Amino acid sequence: WQIPIVSEPDLGVDLFIMLSGFLMVFHYQLRQEKEPWQRPETWLKFWTRRYFRIAPLFYVMLFLALALGPYLYDCRIIIDDFLSRSHQAPERYLDGSLKNIVAHLTFLFGLVPSLAYRTPLPDWSLGLEMQFYAVFPAVMLLVRRLDWIRSALVVAAAGCVIVFAMRLLSIHFPMPSFLPLKMQIFLCGMLLAGVVHQTRPRPFRYLALAMLLAALPFGGGQG
Repeated sequence: WQIPIVSEPDLGVDLFIMLSGFLMVFHYQLRQEKEPWQRPETWLKFWTRRYFRIAPLFYVMLFLALALGPYLYDCRIIIDDFLSRSHQAPERYLDGSLKNIVAHLTFLFGLVPSLAYRTPLPDWSLGLEMQFYAVFPAVMLLVRRLDWIRSALVVAAAGCVIVFAMRLLSIHFPMPSFLPLKMQIFLCGMLLAGVVHQTRPRPFRYLALAMLLAALPFGGGQG
């Protein structure tokens, strides 16, 4: 037997992404007077905090995963045989190349389809998260210039254009590790947080747009 929602891990990942978007905006609103985003040093502080929140533990786990790759692949074959599944690609467990290591140390692996899912770790979402952190200050400056609704529409439209261009060029990611594939889910959480500190909130408009963005038909097929 299966529990419908629990048996769909993709929904759990999307919930995590939405929560990340919510929390980034929520904390931005708490700090915006003390750390205004118009100052470049605020961007640097934000990126530094996020990097050291993720990188140290990730680097330890990455080292262990690469060192134990052959053993983990042997175990994976046993599991796949027991479940009568086809074997997973060996390069995901056995690629200790300098290119793969550097891409993961710099968190750029999510930008390259062939490297986006290339370690035994389920780390594709970390690369995605780092891309979100990279553009987050610019998105918040856009919100200050326009407003939440128009900014979300502009960013979502840009993401749609990139995704459709990927389809025309037959670019496919093994996991949705490229930010345009999941930006609409980040925006859902950002919109929900954006209404919290407003003096005259219109929650139904924000909720309606968040639901519309969540329904966009891409991200699940990785391009």
